[in-house]
Amino acid sequence: MTEPQAREIIENYLEGYNLFDVAGMLSCLHPAVVFENVTDGSVTLRTNGKDAFEAQATKALALFMERNQSILAICLNADCARVDIKYFAISAIDWPNGLKAGAILQLTGQSVFTFRDGLIASIQDIS
Repeated sequence: MTEPQAREIIENYLEGYNLFDVAGMLSCLHPAVVFENVTDGSVTLRTNGKDAFEAQATKALALFMERNQSILAICLNADCARVDIKYFAISAIDWPNGLKAGAILQLTGQSVFTFRDGLIASIQDIS
């Protein structure tokens, strides 16, 4: 995959995420996609395959009133991209950890994407 192709598919995936467009996100993913969320060095969520990703992404729609991931920096090589991400969201629910509906979340993190057959094969969101 060329650098412009990798950048375009990542931007398309993030656009789908920001618009709450699960179908748009899925169109960027390989059928065997692996997704991991890593917080403080521990995997807190892992999905295997496009169907599992879709189920989780659909469930997550109800968690936020607004959400946005934007690219701060991107480092591409061969079949991998490391993307520094700025994240903003407004919670739609009260969370078990005490976060209340309407709370604003702002953080930076990193997403690591790998590619196969012109699609995203894995995503690791690290915060």
